Amino acid sequence: MISCKDVSTLLMSERLHSQKWSKRWEVRLHMAMCRHCSRFARQLRQLSAAAKGIRVDHPDSDFEERLLDRLKK
Repeated sequence: MISCKDVSTLLMSERLHSQKWSKRWEVRLHMAMCRHCSRFARQLRQLSAAAKGIRVDHPDSDFEERLLDRLKK
């Protein structure tokens, strides 16, 4: 069985899509059984969606506040 550490590493690096189908299946099975990894994957998706709408050309002190506002919505 794949470990939580391996699952989180694959999710954060976005290398999961380039893995063999057996590895992707192993990750899906792990996430079906592990509520912590499922929650982490959901949080990554929410963070990604919130960050897409914020321009980061010139990060400023207001960036974190704007990101938190978008996550609350």
